[in-house]
Amino acid sequence: MTDSNVCEARPATSYVLKRRGHYVGELYDNGSYSVSDELKHWRQGKPVLLNGACLTELAKYDQDIAQSHRLYCAILDEEECDPILAERPYAGRLDGQFESLGSSYNEGDEQEIERVLFDAVEGEEILAEDLWLKISWLSFYEHDASLRFRFSFGVDNVEDVAADTQRQHYAALLTDAVFPESRLITQNEALIRQLHDTLNSTTLNFVERIIYFNSADGGAYFHHDRERGHAGVVYTQVSGSTFWLALPKQELMQEITDFVAHCDTNNSWPETLACSMRDELIELSSNAELLSSELESFANSSLIHLMNETEMFVQKLIRNGHGRVVHSGDVLLLPQETDGHCCWHSVFCLGEEAGEALSFAIRKT
Repeated sequence: MTDSNVCEARPATSYVLKRRGHYVGELYDNGSYSVSDELKHWRQGKPVLLNGACLTELAKYDQDIAQSHRLYCAILDEEECDPILAERPYAGRLDGQFESLGSSYNEGDEQEIERVLFDAVEGEEILAEDLWLKISWLSFYEHDASLRFRFSFGVDNVEDVAADTQRQHYAALLTDAVFPESRLITQNEALIRQLHDTLNSTTLNFVERIIYFNSADGGAYFHHDRERGHAGVVYTQVSGSTFWLALPKQELMQEITDFVAHCDTNNSWPETLACSMRDELIELSSNAELLSSELESFANSSLIHLMNETEMFVQKLIRNGHGRVVHSGDVLLLPQETDGHCCWHSVFCLGEEAGEALSFAIRKT
């Protein structure tokens, strides 16, 4: 693909950007996207949008996508996932490959809803132990019905998942069994060829898989998904639409610094930023090392409010070209390999209906 390639335009649409009760302006999507140099953008830590890369494959999975939406609705209705997976159509996919070990709930994690446990088996032989599907709320906001279905293994946030490629492999197969539409990525030959070219690698594995249902007023705040051994993330919108702010960490830091300097010089601070927040942001902007550290903490309330809940800052990022609208069938690539070129991102649900998406880490081997 070259800079001259332009995907077929979609009808122009205007959206209200609102997440977790915070209005951050409006978005005008003209529906026309140019495709730029994917390899160059990837190496710079910038997002790569592949419009319609999975669009022709969606029809193959209509029934699976509809079933996944029913599962999402069942969890919202406070049904337990473990007994659902013991019934059709899930039982037929799991039997003989994965043995259910029941479910658990971590009272120390307020976002966790249920964790369903499995062993991968072949006859009497256990191939991989302690695999799991963890279902969680995406936020603490009471009106956000966004859910995350995450597949992994071992001790969450403690165990080095990159060191155990065998259990990564079986956790990925477990994802295929529960969400067959995962093959929109893993068995899409045209997309895989594009990934080989973009990542300059002929062998890729899709690991640490997550299925998202982003709902109205929901979506993820600014973060990155960097993890040892992973080159980045491939995200596919299965249904619905999302809006992304995505840019390399160094550019995000520069955007913050420029915004703070402009507000301070022109006394044009947004009213939502309290004086204490303004003072802290001025201090952070004068020290790149400190700003970087506070970003990585994901706990600085001044930065969280500025980046995610402040209309003036969000609109600045949009004006500066850091926004991407991702429709059903589109694919977004997010490089995550190094700190300096790691692509930070923030997600908004567009529309009133919850949409499904696949988000898989990419491991180059």
